[in-house]
Amino acid sequence: MFKMHERIIPRLWWAFFCAVGLALCSTSGFSDGLTLEGAEQLALGDDPGILQVRARQRALDELSVAAGQLPDPQVKLGLVALPTDTFHLGQEPMTQVQVGVMQKFPRGESRELASQQLGLKSEGLDARARDQALQIRLAVREHFIEVLKQQRLGRINADAIGAFTEVADITRDYYSTGRGQQQDVLQAAVEVAKAEDRASRIAQQEEQARARLAAWVGDIAFSELADEWPELAVQTNAPVLKQGLVNHPRVRSLQKNVDAAETGVALARQRYKPEFGVDLTYGGRGGRNPDGRPRTDLLTFMVVMDVPLFTENRQDRVVAARVAESSAALYERDDLLRSLRSEVDVHLAALNRQHQRLERFEHILLPEAEFSSEASMNAFRSSVSDLTTLLRTRLTEFNLALDYARLRAEHLKTRARLRYLEGNRS
Repeated sequence: MFKMHERIIPRLWWAFFCAVGLALCSTSGFSDGLTLEGAEQLALGDDPGILQVRARQRALDELSVAAGQLPDPQVKLGLVALPTDTFHLGQEPMTQVQVGVMQKFPRGESRELASQQLGLKSEGLDARARDQALQIRLAVREHFIEVLKQQRLGRINADAIGAFTEVADITRDYYSTGRGQQQDVLQAAVEVAKAEDRASRIAQQEEQARARLAAWVGDIAFSELADEWPELAVQTNAPVLKQGLVNHPRVRSLQKNVDAAETGVALARQRYKPEFGVDLTYGGRGGRNPDGRPRTDLLTFMVVMDVPLFTENRQDRVVAARVAESSAALYERDDLLRSLRSEVDVHLAALNRQHQRLERFEHILLPEAEFSSEASMNAFRSSVSDLTTLLRTRLTEFNLALDYARLRAEHLKTRARLRYLEGNRS
């Protein structure tokens, strides 16, 4: 009995450690917090919007194959010239039992063009799916950066609460020893309360940002995120960016619509060509000829075609409509290109100014504000400066730190938007 326990217990411990190891391995991808790259992968995995476009693309691929085939042949079976007095098949020489097959041949190259048009529409949906993936990446990046920004703001504000609490404690000590005024105590308490209220607003905005991120990545958005700002390298050469817009998936999707519309014009022009049909019929006859020989069966072969003579209000109208649709598709593509080129200029201008402001913050504003705050604190402790000056310098320091975090986030969002405009590189 004891030997059995000696065998079972080590096995249980081994199973326990294996389970723990598997759990750790399964979460090792986010052991340091959810990264931006991990969030993008989660958002792109089985996205319903992309899957919907891909399903429509597969449908067009199937229809493209079907459109290139000949129509199904028609089989006919019937009686011809059956006498109604006796209904006897051999009574009259014209009576036949007919079996035939008919096959239509569509006009000109309409089959090939219809198949090509559907194929171009399928390629347009492929480009749309790739653009949708880029838009998802952009949305995830913006929401992820927003969460990081709110986290940074929360930490900065927590430091502000600590600093103002320290000032409030000093003013109370000074007031209790007769070195300060009650107004100073109240003013310091107000600044602490204002910082605490700002903490509530920041927490609310962070929760909202996480909720928006959760729409793409799920509940993991409410877990810990990687703390470092992400690196987003971008192309800053405006002519290069604008030149590459013609290959952007969003533009390529509309370009495929233009190509499909132009193919539709060529398809409409096939209406001026005749449609052919072939009819092969075998007629079996009963009875005998006057000389006693069996009546000969008959074989009929016919070619049928329509003649498009009156084209003014039919074919001409259809072609004109397809030409107008082609022009509309072309204008839509050109309008999108104009809009995207404008976005390139807007975001590059913002990126340039944001970069200048970041350098000003990092090399001038933040260091000088920190130095001024420390000097004011030392002067206040030495009773050389008053509380108002100290609070003003401290507020300036923390407000600049908050503005710097907001500017850093906007700078990264601008980079994310430029990455979207780069298209396939994103």
